Amino acid sequence: MKRGQEKRAIDVVLIPPDEVIEKLISINRQAGEDVWGPLGQDDYIPHISLAMGCVKESELAAVREIVEKVAGKFGSISIVLDKLYFADKPGGDRNYAIGAKKSLLLQELHESMMKALQNYLYYDCAKEMLFREPGQGVTEPNYINKFLSSHSFENFDPHITTRAKVDVGKDDLPMAFAADRIAVWHIGTMTTCRKVLFETKLI
Repeated sequence: MKRGQEKRAIDVVLIPPDEVIEKLISINRQAGEDVWGPLGQDDYIPHISLAMGCVKESELAAVREIVEKVAGKFGSISIVLDKLYFADKPGGDRNYAIGAKKSLLLQELHESMMKALQNYLYYDCAKEMLFREPGQGVTEPNYINKFLSSHSFENFDPHITTRAKVDVGKDDLPMAFAADRIAVWHIGTMTTCRKVLFETKLI
C-alpha cells in the first residue's frame, strides 16, 4: 500500500462529562476481575459511538474538517442511560453495556456524521489498522466492518460499554446528562477508544 494510503480504524464519539465518566469507571471497577479491561479518562474512555470505520491516513485532515463542521450545527445533546444489556462473546462470556434512549437529536447527529463521512469511511479494516501497544494483541475488527450495514441509521443502537462481564451498574440507572464533546479516536481491541486524534465541541 502506498504511503498516505495506509488506513487507521477510527471512532467518532460523543463523550460524557467528567463526572459521568468517573461514575462509569466506578461501575467498571465494581465488577472486580470480571471485566474485559479497565475504563479511564484518557484511555479506554467511556463513549457513545456515532460513526465508525477506517480512514486513509492522508485523509484524516479532511475527516477532522467534516466532523468539526457537523458538530458546529448541533448544541449539547441530552442523554439518558436507562437500560443494561449484554452481548455474548465467544467462549461464553458476556460484554455488558448501558443503553441510551434514542432521541431524535441523537439520531440526527449520528446520521449527519455518517452521511458527511460516507466518502471517507471504509469497511475493510484489518487488525494492523487498530491501535495497539508493543506486544499487545487486538481482536478482529468485525464490529467496525459491520458498522454501516448492521449498526447505523435504522439500526443505530447508542450505548456505552462498561467492559464488565457481569451486570453491575443497575442501581445507578437511569443516568441523565448533557454531552457536548465530540472526539475522534484511534480504535483498539474490542472497539475501545485508545488514542484521541482530535476533539471538538457541540456549540
